[in-house]
Amino acid sequence: PFYENISIQDVYPDLILISFLLVALSLGPLAGEIVGFGVGFLLDILGGGLLGITSFTYTVLGYGTGLIGEKIYGRGILFPVVLLFVGTILKAIILSLLASIFLKPGYFGFFSGGKIFLESVLNAGIAPFIFMLLSGIEKRVVD
Repeated sequence: PFYENISIQDVYPDLILISFLLVALSLGPLAGEIVGFGVGFLLDILGGGLLGITSFTYTVLGYGTGLIGEKIYGRGILFPVVLLFVGTILKAIILSLLASIFLKPGYFGFFSGGKIFLESVLNAGIAPFIFMLLSGIEKRVVD
């Protein structure tokens, strides 16, 4: 990928998750779940595997993030860091639970080798930069 220099032990940040959660944060729960479903469905189709597992996960995350965005007003630079750290772990929990139900009982591969923690740290570290970029774009569109 074009962001190979941002990896730690072959773990890469999830730029799609980062971008879509920050968009959901700005647009609210309805838009968050619609964008989440659309992005998740596209990833389901392109990635193969069980159709709907990523769509469901991203729909739930988009709605939850949009709801949080409506309830919390002061959005400093630390907020997207915490949001992406927790959001990445929740993504892994939901995907692992769905995979253990529908694919392989007892499957929790998203937590193997501590990779989800590294991905959470990477996502949280990149979040402020994408947050500032999206905030700048939003200001230009609104003005």
